[in-house]
Parts: sequence; structure tokens; C-alpha cells
Amino acid sequence: MTQINNHRIFGFWIATSLVVGNMIGTGIFFLPANLGAIGSISILGWLVTAFGALCLAFVFARLSIVYPKSGGPYTHSRDAFGNFLGFQMGWGYWIMMWTSNAAVSIAFVSYLSLFLPILREHRIWSFLCSLAVLWVATLINCVGIREGGRVQLITSILKISPLIVVPIAGVFFIDVHNYFPTHQANISPFEGINSAFALTLWAFIGLESATVPADSVKDPGRTIARATLFGTGLVAIVYVFTTVVLFGLIPAHTLATSHAPFVDAAVLVFGSWIGPIIAICILISIYGGLNGWVLLQGQVPHSMAQEGLFPKIFTKSTSDGTPLFGLILSSVAASILMFMTLNHTMANQVKMVVEVGSVMTIFAYLFSVLSTYALFRSSTNNPYAKFTPALHIASVGGALYAVFAIYGAEMRTLRYVAVGYIIGIPIYLWGRRDAAQKS
Repeated sequence: MTQINNHRIFGFWIATSLVVGNMIGTGIFFLPANLGAIGSISILGWLVTAFGALCLAFVFARLSIVYPKSGGPYTHSRDAFGNFLGFQMGWGYWIMMWTSNAAVSIAFVSYLSLFLPILREHRIWSFLCSLAVLWVATLINCVGIREGGRVQLITSILKISPLIVVPIAGVFFIDVHNYFPTHQANISPFEGINSAFALTLWAFIGLESATVPADSVKDPGRTIARATLFGTGLVAIVYVFTTVVLFGLIPAHTLATSHAPFVDAAVLVFGSWIGPIIAICILISIYGGLNGWVLLQGQVPHSMAQEGLFPKIFTKSTSDGTPLFGLILSSVAASILMFMTLNHTMANQVKMVVEVGSVMTIFAYLFSVLSTYALFRSSTNNPYAKFTPALHIASVGGALYAVFAIYGAEMRTLRYVAVGYIIGIPIYLWGRRDAAQKS
């Protein structure tokens, strides 16, 4: 890994923007409608999810101080449980990245069609535009990881600004009667909270983003820990605060039928002129999330290849440490998925692949938490490698968060997850063979 150790170019704010930008995508703009079908009690579901995410963030922060290595969750699993399990966690995490980038590129074009109706009317144009969006982000990151980081910082600032301004202004228009009844008559309060938890937990995927490019982060132990905790805490506050205000502005039954709840809330507060501006903010939000995941999609296979767990061709990088091969191959794979969606019946399959990648990420979270027990026992000389009461609480909370997320997944999704891990075995054997030949 010495190849990129001299290129530590990410400071606290860019590392934080990776966390914020990769978590805040399309979800915050649409989840309130799904939660409206449950009722205002779903706010408690957000709080439960936020607690679990903060627990995971705390664990990742401590791990980054003790083990400031590039690669993110996979490195913890590998160091604690061996090469094969480490590979499987990294493999699933990588799948999540490029499949999500395909879906996010399509989502970007979907909202762009508000300004360019031709994108709704002709599939080939929407496909070509989706490709353009993905490859612009890819080329920016191919120019250099520094440029990708700058774009991520700018888009994170632009996307979070309206998410703060609109709810703050909306506080003065809240009608407390809109919070009642707190849940639908056909469900219990516990069922409502549990349903909200199942919906909201996906919105926090990406909290570990600052740990992935650790070799490009200045003072990685301290910077990554601060960025992970600060970024996750900031996003949790934005999510919960925004949902509380939206439920106060719009009755739950109306919110449940809204196609653009955040736009509806903004129009209610500021007037109809705000609609196009919010649409632009949504586009910025989506693109910021896309850029962040594109930036990371080459980092994981690059780090794994350096450790002999991926084919050695993934070790190729530019002079400033940009993992060019993995970056481009990931976008090629995402482009193929987008081509598949030209057939309308394939859209649901893409959605399933994204769900599979998300569950694989939750598995990586779970094993990262479990790895703390093994790794900290072997780091007796490091003062940070101690199980304080706070770390015990965070570890248990993070593990429960991950277990409930996996438990809540559909059985069909779990079957695809199993298939995904099996498909990765030949890639693992290829990487091990290359490592053996090199030695």
C-alpha cells in the first residue's frame, strides 16, 4: 500500500462530505411519503435507526483510530477472521457500490425529465443521458481522487443547505393536529415503529465511507474518526428534524399519497415558485451521492488486490493514487445494468440487485462490529484498543441494528445474497493465485 501513502490529500471536511454525501441521496426526499402511510409514530422509527447508525459510527471511529487502513469494512473482517471472510465482505460491499450507481444514475435522469420531457418519452434518450451522468462522474474521478473529493464537498454543501432551510422555516407553519392519530388503525404502535425502522435503515448506508480511502486521508486515525461521527450525527439530525417538520406541515394521509413530499412542504412554506428550485436541489443531492460512491468504487477492489484478495490487475493506479482500473470496470458493470433496464421488465431486477448489495453491506457492518472483539484483544499496546462502557454499548447496539436489518429482509433477497457470495469465490481464488505467483 505504499503506492498511495504519499498522497494523503483528504482532510476533515472532504472526509465528512463523503459520509454526508453518500448517505443523503434520494431517500430523504421520498421516505416521508412511505412513512406517512404508517403515521407520525414513524418518527420513533427514525430515532431507533439513528441510534443504531450512531452506534456503528462510533465503532467505525474507534476501529479507524486503531486500524487506519484503506478499504473500509472489509479490512476489519479480514484482519479479525481471515482472508476468505474478509474477501466476501469486501466483495459484497463492492457489488453494492456499482449496482447502486446504476440505479442512482437512472434516478437522476428521472428527475431531470421534469425539465426535459423528452427523457420521459423516449427510453433511448433516458438511457444515453443516464450513461452520460455516470461517466461524467467517473471521468471526474479518473482525473484524480482530489478532484472527486472537491466535487463531493461542493455537492454536499449544496444538498444539505435546503434540507436545513426548509424545515427551519417550516417550524413556524406546523399544525400539531397533523401528528394525530399517531398511527394507522390497522397496526399497533410497535408494528408502526418496526415498519419505519425497516424503511429508514437503508438511508444510513454510507456512514463508513470515510474509512474506505484511508490511504488518501491526512492523519487517518483522527480524521476518519471525527468525520464518521460528525457526519453520521449531522445526517441523523437532518433526517429526524426534516421528518418531524413534514409531519407537522402535512397530514399523514396526504403525505402518504404525495409523489414529492419535500417539494409539497416547500411550496406550502414558500409558495409555488420554490418547486423548480427544490427539483434542482434533488438533482444535486442525487449527483452528490453518485459522485461519492463512484469515488469509492475503485478503492475497495484496489485495496483488496494489494492484499492479494483480488486479481492483481486491480492494483493499477495513476501517479496520484487513483485506482483507474477498478474505477472504470465498476462503471462498465453499472452501464451494463442500465442497458438491461431498457427492457421495462428488467427494472425490478435492478432494484433487487441494489437490495442485495444493501444487505451485503449490512453483513459487512455486522462483521466489522464483531471484529472489534478480536482485533482489540491483539492490540494491547494501543490505548484506544480498550472496551470502554461506551464501546460496549455501541458494539451491542450496532450488532442488534445489523441483525434486525438482515432479519427484516425478504427471503428472496437473502437467497440472492447467498448466490452473490458464491459467485465471488472464483474471483477470490484468482486473486490468491496471483498473490502466490507474485511471492
